[in-house]
Amino acid sequence: MINLPIIHFDCKHFEGDRPCAPNKLYSVFCEGCLYYEKDSGRTGEFPDIENHKTKEFNKDNIEIIIVKLDAVGDVLRTTSILPSLKKKYSNSNITWITKRKSFPVLNGNKLINNIFFVEDNLQSIYDREFDISINLDSGKDSCAIMNNINAGERFGYYLVNNIPYPINNLANEWYLMGVNDNFKKGNKKTYHQIIHEICGFEYNNTSPSLNLNDERKNRADEIKNKEGISGFREFVLINLGGGNRWQYKKWTKEGYAELINKLSENKEKAVGVVAGYEDKNFYEEVLSCLNTKDNIIKLGFNNSTDDFISIISLADKIFTSDSLGFHIANALCKYAVVIVGPTSYTELDVFGNGEIIYSNKVDCLVCYLNKCDKAVTCMNTISADRILPLLN
Repeated sequence: MINLPIIHFDCKHFEGDRPCAPNKLYSVFCEGCLYYEKDSGRTGEFPDIENHKTKEFNKDNIEIIIVKLDAVGDVLRTTSILPSLKKKYSNSNITWITKRKSFPVLNGNKLINNIFFVEDNLQSIYDREFDISINLDSGKDSCAIMNNINAGERFGYYLVNNIPYPINNLANEWYLMGVNDNFKKGNKKTYHQIIHEICGFEYNNTSPSLNLNDERKNRADEIKNKEGISGFREFVLINLGGGNRWQYKKWTKEGYAELINKLSENKEKAVGVVAGYEDKNFYEEVLSCLNTKDNIIKLGFNNSTDDFISIISLADKIFTSDSLGFHIANALCKYAVVIVGPTSYTELDVFGNGEIIYSNKVDCLVCYLNKCDKAVTCMNTISADRILPLLN
């Protein structure tokens, strides 16, 4: 755990859940920053961040609540905390608050007792008393929910003067990574280790979990039969998805096309191509560059989350960006090769079953820039020939 450096919580540029504009543009942080402007509307005090003190519970059944909204993949990867919670509190009930779109990746998880949606009325939650509340994200929506939850012991983040703020010193390090890009770039810990440390747990390499129920297995069989996948010795899935938030979260069109065409030269190998709806146009562009071969299987861009899970469950290997597809592959213990650009490659883990690929020819990795105007990028400096041996 760390102590926070000087932070101007009363600066109008400071948001508390993301780097401020001067940090993003000029790589400056609060101490000595020339862009500080006091926000006259922030008149309340920001309390000292307390050192965490472990609370002992003298009761048989521990009520735990987790708040995790945000992207579906982020929700799924956070399930790596569940085995550790159950190990420490074997007689516990775990309630999870999320967005409705994330229900498929939590549904049926045997370590979760109740799921509530932020879109619904949460007053019944606020009227209860929990033993432990956990909010691992500094987003304002998550922190506002945390403020309304009554719990004897709290971990993570809440709102102070409408600014996300660490509950105790265990949450300082992840908080600083969220507001200072320079600190984020120096991180060497995986996300899974970080969230365990926020909760005061030792991390023992637990991975995300996902329920592959009978319905998903049956759907996988339907897809396998429809697409003729069972007629091949191996099924390699290429997930083109990366979303639109970061331009270079996904690889280049030319890279994907070359890789797929080369993989398909092996007639015993089926090569599946899939994407999310946000990547519809990119999916069509890649398809236009592919050779016409019976073993290239086009699986579309408009699959439901449940069908996407079923498709990934069929794969022997998957090549993907840092996206939902990667986290599903992790949770299903699939061999995964993940390509990473603007996001943090050190936060990822393939748990000994795959490879994490990033460029060694640029010095701007982990930039978290939405757009990039450089001619030489983190993605166009990675060749198909570098990826190919990892999937053969």
